[in-house]
Amino acid sequence: MHAALGWSVFASMFLSLVLLSSGIVAPYGRYSSVKSFNMSWGVPINARLAWVVQEIPALAIPLALWASSDSPAVKSTPNCILLALFCTHYFNRSVIFPLSIRGGKPTPLGVAFFAFTFCVCNGYLQGRYLTKFHTFPPEWLRSPCFLVGVGLMIFGAGVNIHSDHVLRNLRRPGETGYKIPHGGMFRWVSGANFFGEIVEWSGFALACGGATPAVIFAASTAFNIGPRAVQHHKWYTEKFKEAYPQGRKALIPYVW
Repeated sequence: MHAALGWSVFASMFLSLVLLSSGIVAPYGRYSSVKSFNMSWGVPINARLAWVVQEIPALAIPLALWASSDSPAVKSTPNCILLALFCTHYFNRSVIFPLSIRGGKPTPLGVAFFAFTFCVCNGYLQGRYLTKFHTFPPEWLRSPCFLVGVGLMIFGAGVNIHSDHVLRNLRRPGETGYKIPHGGMFRWVSGANFFGEIVEWSGFALACGGATPAVIFAASTAFNIGPRAVQHHKWYTEKFKEAYPQGRKALIPYVW
């Protein structure tokens, strides 16, 4: 069941990649509009509420699995570190990030439901793997995969959080409209926050030794937000034209 669920998630996110790459734009954030809600995406809900509800399963489920498990995995230091890093990300996403939203356009119910379903499945996949199915030995703490992977996780999380901070503070209180973000990874890419998250979960997959659930998660993240970064880059260049930094790429510095 665990493996079947993992590959089902992979297949659904690969389909998402195909659809998003074909020009379909998920109507949330800057792409949210009244027209979007008249289509098949569902009724609008408050952005803060959407973020809390859709992200909280990826925090609550692993913690519940850890608290209820009697497996040796929950006593493994590497397992606990990996689970703690995973849960820290989702604590930020489901608690801190929503509280920091200033205004925020409504999110269609369909988009929030899709994200909620993914977080339920992924929270179970990663939580069950780290609390039952695999126990990393103590020496894994000294392995290059673990050390480099955790380093990439911390770096990616830092880029993601800093990029969100930059975007959140582009406008002063009372200002409206969009501005060009600068600083941090925005010096090189339009989707700096997406770049950080992809790096973070690629590091997680490496720190887990290339475990299938973690690799599926990293790939699914890239499938989902990679096209979003490309859409953002196109939006920025069309809106700001020559004023937009010409050397800035969409997602990968100097490449793409």
